[in-house]
Amino acid sequence: MVDTKGASATVARYARFAKNTLESGTFKETARSVAKHVSSTTPAYGLKRDLQAPHETPAAKIPISVRPLVEADVEHILDLHADVDSAERWERQTRTRLLERGIGRPYVAVDDEDDPCYVQWLFRPDENDEVQDFFHGLFPVLGRDEALLEGAFTPVRHQGQRIMSAGMSMIADKAADIGARYVVTFVGINNIASLKGCERAGFLPYVNRYEKRLVGRLRVEFHRMSAAEVEDARVLK
Repeated sequence: MVDTKGASATVARYARFAKNTLESGTFKETARSVAKHVSSTTPAYGLKRDLQAPHETPAAKIPISVRPLVEADVEHILDLHADVDSAERWERQTRTRLLERGIGRPYVAVDDEDDPCYVQWLFRPDENDEVQDFFHGLFPVLGRDEALLEGAFTPVRHQGQRIMSAGMSMIADKAADIGARYVVTFVGINNIASLKGCERAGFLPYVNRYEKRLVGRLRVEFHRMSAAEVEDARVLK
């Protein structure tokens, strides 16, 4: 029997994606993404934080706090029609898709005027099926004492304030409320700024991920790091 409901949902998602691409003008970024899906190997580091290990939340250059994202925040941090370049609109578009899917718990870091300046999603292990489906297996299945942080985004106007490391650290702390001891996240090996932010937030490398695509087919491999590989992968030493 054909799953017409599932097929309709998939078509609807792609239709929204195409509509957002047209409206936001992110043609170049979309083309780059499509080309990547044809044939590529993309390495990334998986990083993990033990919430029971000593850790001091790093300070941002401005006072911030974190709270759950509310509807009124969306137009301030994910507006697709904001006066930003196409690269940032692409980043906003991908987070909007995640928000529309309705999985995970999005948190925002806000300044002292409650203006959202950073957003990131926290995923629970009971969302494994939804996470695997939405992200196409890019993340390992979470154990009962694990949580995943994904979708980090700092608008350009708020960058350079070390908001990511402080906000990420505080959002990771929220995982303890859902019974997690460990929080994991993934970052491309060449994204040095994000890797530094993750380390400041208490995350250390623990696994290599290889995202391999050939003619649209995706295979994801995870390889646990040795102690020496962990040290080599660290960017703050």
